[in-house]
Amino acid sequence: MKVIGIDIGGTKTSIGIVDIQNGKVLKKIIIPSKKYKNDKKNLDNIIKNTNNIIGNHKINKIGIGVPELINNKGIIKGNYNFNWHNKNLSNYFSGKFNVKVDSDVRCHLRAERFYGYGKNLDNFIYINIGTGLSYSHFKNKKIYSGANGYAIHFASSKISLYNPKKNNKISLIPEDFYSGKSIIKILNNKKNSKKIINNIAESLGSLIGNLINTVDPGLIVLGGGVVVHNLNFKKILITHIRNYIFSDEVKKIKILTTKLQSETGLLGSAAIHK
Repeated sequence: MKVIGIDIGGTKTSIGIVDIQNGKVLKKIIIPSKKYKNDKKNLDNIIKNTNNIIGNHKINKIGIGVPELINNKGIIKGNYNFNWHNKNLSNYFSGKFNVKVDSDVRCHLRAERFYGYGKNLDNFIYINIGTGLSYSHFKNKKIYSGANGYAIHFASSKISLYNPKKNNKISLIPEDFYSGKSIIKILNNKKNSKKIINNIAESLGSLIGNLINTVDPGLIVLGGGVVVHNLNFKKILITHIRNYIFSDEVKKIKILTTKLQSETGLLGSAAIHK
């Protein structure tokens, strides 16, 4: 069955025709997500390009992945990347389409569930190290979204730690420093030493290690360009992740990189209809 997938990112949006039975992208275009300063115009541009790619194809289902909080009713709750707070994007498309909307990281996990390493598993998490840091958990034969739909963040809120022995405190938002976007800047700056890169990898590894301690999955799939295209950094990161896993048994958990590469979000958004 052919479905339109729309993978909206912070900088670019992929729109494609996807055969969701075998997980093949049949046709795809990439457009800027922020062509205009006005996000209503940006949404109109996405819709226009979606209609163009559909053309004469007999397709009536559209799946959309959005890099925002999405509640369990498919309504955007937040404006981290786009000024679409309280909007249900399905209402902006023609009524002839069956449109479903979900968080981008849940779409990534969905792609792994149907077409990737999670195919035959009942408990795994997908961690996206991209513009931000987010995760999604598949367990008990479904994607766990939480009571409200917001079970995707593990590093987006401020962390405040006080050391009474030294009478000092550190407060920061981990995502501001350890997202894929931030790490790539550090890796591309040749002036940064191996020690700085190792410290960044350890900081991110500690966050992921403690996430694993909390949810106890059967497999970890990492996504995002910083781990897909930087093998040395990925190796250092995985070493630190294992160091911060509390259980010796769980330290042996498989930690893989998505094999779906840049198509993960597009496949997963279309697969909302699977």
